Amino acid sequence: MRIKNPNIRMTLLPMLALILAVIALLAVNSSMARAEAPATCGTDTVVTLFAGQTIDAGIVTVGNDEDFLYVTFSTANGWLLSQTHLHVADSLADIPQTRKGNPKIGNFDHQTDHDPAVTEFTYTIVKAGLDINPDGSMVIAAHAVVVMLDAAGNEIANETGWADGDPFVSRGSWATYFGHTWQECSDDGGDTGSSGTETAFAYGDNYATCFLDIDEDNDGNGDFNRWGWTNGALGAGVYAFEIYAGAGQCDLSKGTFVGILNVVYDGSNAYVSFDLNAPYGLTETHLYIGSDLLATNNGEFTVAPGQYPTIHD
Repeated sequence: MRIKNPNIRMTLLPMLALILAVIALLAVNSSMARAEAPATCGTDTVVTLFAGQTIDAGIVTVGNDEDFLYVTFSTANGWLLSQTHLHVADSLADIPQTRKGNPKIGNFDHQTDHDPAVTEFTYTIVKAGLDINPDGSMVIAAHAVVVMLDAAGNEIANETGWADGDPFVSRGSWATYFGHTWQECSDDGGDTGSSGTETAFAYGDNYATCFLDIDEDNDGNGDFNRWGWTNGALGAGVYAFEIYAGAGQCDLSKGTFVGILNVVYDGSNAYVSFDLNAPYGLTETHLYIGSDLLATNNGEFTVAPGQYPTIHD
């Protein structure tokens, strides 16, 4: 038996080829055991990145797999990351602070200057190096300096940003911190009675390019830290792409085949449908279709599913 959602129809200008950065299925529900090594396990923590205390400048996403914690800063609404500072601890008291309780970002464990400014950046932290409470809880302080540029690349705005949460102090600084609980990745034995959510992407075989292999600035290093695929270029035709959940590092042997992405492209219109294998089902879909390799956010390529132009929740 298959579970199928309504078709998604995209009307496009005539083009020579079609690119699909598809899919982020956030998440695939299943009553079966999840993939052996998922990209992230359980439920990610997502909070707003506020600039200047009240301005929505993006999000901070925290997730983990079996061995690593991933903290991703993603900007929106024209903002870019100029600096990021991150500290993870088992309690508020273990985040570097002044005597008055204000955070000392210069003493945070993780710090990066972004030159040029970027729309997304991920810190990957080894679990063995973290202080985590026995119940899996931790506290996180995520600070950023965000900027806005004009068309000529000149800086026209500059703000301090904090990931939303509880204030460090009741008066004075508006700096904030938030919590995340380490997510278990398996049910210790693969009991098929468990349930959970997982991220999945469509894999187009010879049409697929792993996000980790994309190097648009030709500096010899990959531009992104997230697994997944963009598929294309596609000419007019009918396509069926396999959908894999939890295929970390784009390794299909670590993933679970959960369904098929069907694409019909006539040269100007694309019809897309998701065909899931029982017992899997969709809770969210994120879709990009266009003539570029990836979706863009503020003129920069992005692989963040939340910034794809077509989202169904």
